[in-house]
Amino acid sequence: MSATPRATSSRYAAAIASLGRPADIRALPLPAMHLVMAMRLCALFEQAGREPIVELTGRFGSVTLAEQVLALSRMIGRAWPEPYGVSRPCCLRMTPDERTLASMVRRAMAGDRAGFASELDGFVRPVWHEPLYDHAVECVALLSSLQQQRA
Repeated sequence: MSATPRATSSRYAAAIASLGRPADIRALPLPAMHLVMAMRLCALFEQAGREPIVELTGRFGSVTLAEQVLALSRMIGRAWPEPYGVSRPCCLRMTPDERTLASMVRRAMAGDRAGFASELDGFVRPVWHEPLYDHAVECVALLSSLQQQRA
C-alpha cells in the first residue's frame, strides 16, 4: 500500500527541517567524518585546478582508498541534482549535502542497503542508489581495514 500524499509530504517536511539545523562534524562516526573531510578536500583541490589524489593519498596513506574516495566524490558530482555543497575544511558545521553523505555512510557502515536508498529517495534518481551504495561500502571497508592495520 502506498503512502498518502499527506504522509509523504510530512516525511519530506521533517527531512527538510532536520537539514536546516546545523550539525557538528565532531559528532560523526570516524568513517563518516573522514569521508566528509575528504569531499571537502576534493572540492578545494578541484576548484584550484589540482588533482586531489595526492592529498588524499597522503591523508589516508593508501592510494587504493584515495582512488575510491575520489571515485565516490565524482559519482556524487554526477548524481546530485545540483552542485554538491561543502563547508571549508576548517568548519565544524556541515552543509545539508554533507549531512546527507554522513547519513549515507552510516547506512553503508550498517550494511543497510534499503535505508541507504531511503536516504536518497526523492533527492537522487534511483538509478544512482546502487552505485553510490557500492562505492560508499567500499570506502567504509577500506577505511576500517586501514584503522585495524594502524591499531
